[in-house]
Amino acid sequence: MLIIFGFRERSIDYAALIMPISLLIIGYGIIKFDFLEIRTLARETIFENNLVGMVVLGPGQRVIDFNDAAEKFFNSLNITLDNYPIEHILKKEPKLLEIFNSKVTRDFSLVIEGEERFFEIDAVPLGNPHNGTDKMLKSIRDVTEVRKIQEKLKVLATIDSLSGLFNRAEFMNLAQKEFVWSKRQHKNFSLLMMDLDCFKAINDTFGHAAGDEVIREMGRLIMSNFRKTDIAGRIGGEEFALVLKNASLKEAMKAAEQFRKIVAEKKVIYGKQEINFTVSIGVATICFDNNDSSNIEELLKKADDALYKAKAKGRNCVAI
Repeated sequence: MLIIFGFRERSIDYAALIMPISLLIIGYGIIKFDFLEIRTLARETIFENNLVGMVVLGPGQRVIDFNDAAEKFFNSLNITLDNYPIEHILKKEPKLLEIFNSKVTRDFSLVIEGEERFFEIDAVPLGNPHNGTDKMLKSIRDVTEVRKIQEKLKVLATIDSLSGLFNRAEFMNLAQKEFVWSKRQHKNFSLLMMDLDCFKAINDTFGHAAGDEVIREMGRLIMSNFRKTDIAGRIGGEEFALVLKNASLKEAMKAAEQFRKIVAEKKVIYGKQEINFTVSIGVATICFDNNDSSNIEELLKKADDALYKAKAKGRNCVAI
């Protein structure tokens, strides 16, 4: 019929038909439901109520805006935020100013109300950075709880829970690093291998809980009678090891003998029971020179052999 009356088949542009209708719907939505206002309101709400402190800096690093969390952070430092350049606001806090002026993420800690708190400051350019914008959003995040969790995980991974000393893996890691450094610096490196005498008999006589208390006491004695710079670890059930940094053989022997006497005089009170215990100690020392090719495994073997000598001599003694 269309052909008879001279009409030709033509394709219909549906996009052209739908576009006016779509614009009408969008316009109606903006007017009726305030879509643009809702978007702006949502952004303002996120900014104002965010637990992360936010500071907007404009030209000349002048503070343009900030949220409640940022104000709380600065108030805790007795600093008032206002419409001044950040350099003026932080003129009495040069370290914080240097961190605030950085354009990369920075970590720092502050003592607030007697407690050390940890923070991260991020910098986010506002606008197109390629156009040379000098507007910046600074976010201040309190990461104290995260740090505490990380520290707890680190302790669990590196510390022996019973003795409070490094566990075997961490001790070997630190001992190896110290060995390499001592070798490079041509320093003395001494190693003590210690074993509680007749520990099985303690467990059998007094019980494993009492044996655990002896291990704890041994850890406390090691921590309180050697230098803070020395490296101590529990490397087995009743076995302990200690790196004495830059100590000669004579100094290591003296330290080992003094500690042996301290242990022999110590008593652990468990319930109503009094537990005496002693320790045997093997000592090995290396004095590095330019041609030395020794490694940590060889020194550990020497200290272990010395420990067996001490055991063979009747225990409660020191051997090399």
